[in-house]
Amino acid sequence: MSLQQIHTDFETELLEPTRVFEELATSKTFKSSNDFTTDELCIIEGVISRIWQVWCRFCRRVVLESCQGTTELSGAPIPPLAAANSDGHVSAAAILAWKKKRVTWHQSNSVLRREPMWGDVDVLLDIVDGLKPNNAAKLKGMCTVSGAGAKLLQTARNAAAHHNHQSLGELLNLSSAFSAFPINHACQSVFWVETVSADYLLPFVLEELKDAAVYAVL
Repeated sequence: MSLQQIHTDFETELLEPTRVFEELATSKTFKSSNDFTTDELCIIEGVISRIWQVWCRFCRRVVLESCQGTTELSGAPIPPLAAANSDGHVSAAAILAWKKKRVTWHQSNSVLRREPMWGDVDVLLDIVDGLKPNNAAKLKGMCTVSGAGAKLLQTARNAAAHHNHQSLGELLNLSSAFSAFPINHACQSVFWVETVSADYLLPFVLEELKDAAVYAVL
């Protein structure tokens, strides 16, 4: 599959969660933790989770196709790695790289739950370093471009999924770039305002992820 098709799928999969968020964002003003209903928090948690899944799926597909050979958006070929014979072979090699073990290509993995968290840019950098696809420099650049946004999204998603004071504290530690009101649930953070762009946190994150995705496939 071409990187262009992977990018098109990524943009398409973001449309619905983005629409849901925009409808909520224009329905009322959110400036305090008291402004959120339980229904709204449930909706936001679903939006955050869906966007995180879309990002993880994009990162995984880009790595798998890059290792097996594909084409850039320009049409330029990315040659395959000699031993990357299937998704399963790349998956098994990625697991080894993630665990910082010597990468070999004679194994194959078909159990997706054994795979790393592809959207975690620190993990992704280890995978790219270990597998060494022929567009490794581009993929490392993608991690750099998406770094802040991906980390915010991951932290917010984890804090929402694991609702406790420690995970919430990790999210609060990333709030310095935002005009942030006190929150008692991670989902409320998506309405913090980024100080430079004046965007809400979630649209700010989305723009970084989209920029990174373009960088990866050009």
